[in-house]
Amino acid sequence: LAWVRANEPEVFAAARSVLLPKDYVRLCLTGEKASDMSDSAGTLWLDVAGRDWSDAMLAATGLTRDHMPRLYEGCEVTGTLLPAIAAEWGMNKVPVIAGGGDNAAGAIGVGVVSDGDAFLSLGTSGVIFAATEAFRPNPDSAVHAFCHALPNLWHQMSVHLSAASCVDWAVSACGFADVSAFFAAAEGIGARESGPLFLPYLSGERTPHNDPHIRAAW
Repeated sequence: LAWVRANEPEVFAAARSVLLPKDYVRLCLTGEKASDMSDSAGTLWLDVAGRDWSDAMLAATGLTRDHMPRLYEGCEVTGTLLPAIAAEWGMNKVPVIAGGGDNAAGAIGVGVVSDGDAFLSLGTSGVIFAATEAFRPNPDSAVHAFCHALPNLWHQMSVHLSAASCVDWAVSACGFADVSAFFAAAEGIGARESGPLFLPYLSGERTPHNDPHIRAAW
């Protein structure tokens, strides 16, 4: 949106609402402009401790509260299916809840819903997610502190952009037939000082180095 403001000012001036992707889908389904605390915390427009939009951050980017959707806790109902959509799908006008960001929703799914609960997720990226009973920011270590998808809960989250994806890259770069062969060779080398060291920053990094320009190296 900052890019649009700088490069397409006429488009920015015409903007009336700012919605995250899932919240635009919600608008189409229910006619309501709404968002949840956890996803909105990632926009930098949210006062995360206060669980409300930050007037200072909105003003800094040329926006006001009138541009923003109404905020809900993740488990709250934001509206119901529009009659025409419900009829087309052969459904009742079912309620649509606020929902959550991807990792916050995943945390609900695995039961990380109490202070001190945590999970580790290793996919293309790697995430360490810990639920907290209070807002505990840690910007010096590039650790996110966001609202959880349940009321009166927050979470800390570290994100490494290349986890399993850097293993795939290394397998290819080293000429191994598959991941199993790569790990067998790595285990054979062990952790001795003369072994190779790989810094897996393939696409910049978020935690612990908040640097989009950092690059991988042997």
